[in-house]
Amino acid sequence: MYRFVQKTVLAITAALSVGCMSLRAQIPASVESSGLPVAAKSFIKKHFEGKTIVKYEKKFWSNSYELELSDGTDLDFDSQGKCTEVSAPDRGVLPAVLVRDMLPAEACRTLSDQGALDSVEEIQFHPVKGYKVEVRHDRIDDYRFNAAGQMTRVTRDD
Repeated sequence: MYRFVQKTVLAITAALSVGCMSLRAQIPASVESSGLPVAAKSFIKKHFEGKTIVKYEKKFWSNSYELELSDGTDLDFDSQGKCTEVSAPDRGVLPAVLVRDMLPAEACRTLSDQGALDSVEEIQFHPVKGYKVEVRHDRIDDYRFNAAGQMTRVTRDD
């Protein structure tokens, strides 16, 4: 009987601690109070003034951060605070100012020439692979750019 009570108390304690940790991640927080690197905090303040963090997760192995803001924007940052991914809220697009800040000038020129600069839904950055830019367009799904901003591929909706 003692072992049963001991295991039950241990299970309840574990469940409560996990519940408290996940609840802590759901509490809206300001950028200042988060454990993000300074570069990430500056990026959020610059592009998302007045938005709060509603979901915050630090990845232990990669030392990266995943955030969701109060407007539904999803952001990923590396350990240095560089934004590696940003996704607009559902059915939304990213502001052109943000797109210009994240992408190299040549990639911005290409998107502007294609008429896609104002229809960017998501940007992903990988140091080796470069940029993947998803757009809201009736025929084009995404553009791929190398790290220098030169277009390497266009994926079309068929």
